[in-house]
Amino acid sequence: MDTGKMNNYKFFDGYDYGTEVILESDLQKLQVLHIWDGFFWDIFGSPTYDKEWKGFTGDFNQFEGAFGDDEEDVITDLQEYIDDMKQYETKQFKFKETKEVYNLLCSWLKEAYEKGCKSITVKIN
Repeated sequence: MDTGKMNNYKFFDGYDYGTEVILESDLQKLQVLHIWDGFFWDIFGSPTYDKEWKGFTGDFNQFEGAFGDDEEDVITDLQEYIDDMKQYETKQFKFKETKEVYNLLCSWLKEAYEKGCKSITVKIN
């Protein structure tokens, strides 16, 4: 995927034996994130709260969006995904790098929202 944007492979390099989750906003200035799906398992797998699953929690655990059969999806309600991320602020993660991945996802989504992003494409490779 060469869009001319900066690519961030920090949380996929070294994990190339696994599945890659790629997040790309419609904004030229935001990095394209490449993340090992094991970090998504660590964050969103086995949710403990009783609310309706939304955002990545719903997509990941209900096999919807990019995590379903299509392997690609476009997110347009960024606030839903930002709100979903807040559920995991105090979660204890299995992998030591997951907290850093969590923080990156949170800040990346917030930046996209604040800069007026209209859509984020999520692709499973």
